[in-house]
Amino acid sequence: MIYNKKRLNIILGDNLKNNNKSKKEKVGKKIDKPAKKTITKKVSKINKKIKGFTLIELLAVIIILGILMIIAIPSVTKYINDSRRSAYVDTANEIIGAARNLVNSGKEEMYDTDATYYLDVKCIGTENAMKSPYGEFVDLGAFVVVTYNGKGYDYYWTSVDDSGQGIKDIIKSDKLDVNNIESDLSIDDIKTNRTIDGRSKVILITERNNCQKEGTITENLTHVSSSGGVVIYPTGKTKETVVLGDIVTIDTEEFYVVKHDGSDLVLLSRYNLNVGSNMKPGTQEGIQDSEVRGLVANGPRYGNIAFSSTNYWDGKVGTDYPGIYCTSSSETNCVYIYDSNSNLKIYVDAYKAYLEGKGATIKSARLLKVEEAFELGCSTSGWNCSSAPAFLKETSFWLGSAILYNNPWKVDAFDGFAGNYCGDGFSNGVRPVIVI
Repeated sequence: MIYNKKRLNIILGDNLKNNNKSKKEKVGKKIDKPAKKTITKKVSKINKKIKGFTLIELLAVIIILGILMIIAIPSVTKYINDSRRSAYVDTANEIIGAARNLVNSGKEEMYDTDATYYLDVKCIGTENAMKSPYGEFVDLGAFVVVTYNGKGYDYYWTSVDDSGQGIKDIIKSDKLDVNNIESDLSIDDIKTNRTIDGRSKVILITERNNCQKEGTITENLTHVSSSGGVVIYPTGKTKETVVLGDIVTIDTEEFYVVKHDGSDLVLLSRYNLNVGSNMKPGTQEGIQDSEVRGLVANGPRYGNIAFSSTNYWDGKVGTDYPGIYCTSSSETNCVYIYDSNSNLKIYVDAYKAYLEGKGATIKSARLLKVEEAFELGCSTSGWNCSSAPAFLKETSFWLGSAILYNNPWKVDAFDGFAGNYCGDGFSNGVRPVIVI
């Protein structure tokens, strides 16, 4: 078939118009009502699945977060504090190490075996010599303390910073730990008149004097033990040279020297402990007090307590406690009955822990033995302690040995020396013996 050009254009034009019309009809076709309803239901279901928190749910979340914070914050705070305390000790050890290098180099001559040297940290020159993890060291408030024994050196530390954190006691370098750190200190707590092991002089080396020796201090010295914390001996004396009746101080507690026992020193507390049913009101429990002396003439009666509330030792003569009855100072078989059955043990043990908490090393804590009372001058001839030192009769107190059955020995402030029934809590108190 043969088409002319005009005819062909007409045919093609009609086809194009028909195609365009079909497309327009499809695009413009409306969605029928049933289909629209189906779509609306599906959208509604989706909206129901997507919903917000209720007020109760929101409060529950807030409460849970609060509980977690209550648990977490103290732990985090403790971790931070522990880290800073550890860093404090690390800083002290770093400065001590630098001081050791300085002394060994010979730049600071410290050869006097009778001197305690205070080396100002500002004379040491380390990067951390001026500050602790808490703040700047107070001027003349941080020292490396050095002693020379003729062969080598020992190093100690004492300090306070401007935040009040510090180590007020003189602590040997190998004993430094976080437990030595105290709060609320001031420059007044850093005493540069303390000597180590009875040395008779102090020599200061400070930045204020261009790190040269400032001269020798020999007056108003107190004495510190190199082992076991602060033990103050009489001026010019040491653990080895103190004698009977000398007063030794640990923190605020005073003790009389009773005797040397090999390398140990036996001390008797100056006063009774403030314990029992009639403690001195308004004062600290469990430590000495000058008015807590048991039954005394013309004075208050504080600190009395029964040795025991039971007859635990009754009837044990010849078995567990042979020779319990002592008649003279020549007898050495007076049995020591102070044990866990005594009401006094808990107080003596607690007192030992108290002293150790102050930095002292206490080998043992107990009551005075009757043999020791005999050695001091007490006697069954006349049943008194008239020949004993006066300090023994400053208080009325229990001994740890028995005179007969369940009657422990006692010394009283009226010069008496005998035995009382263990249940008598009227006149006698607790006067510990410590061994260092």
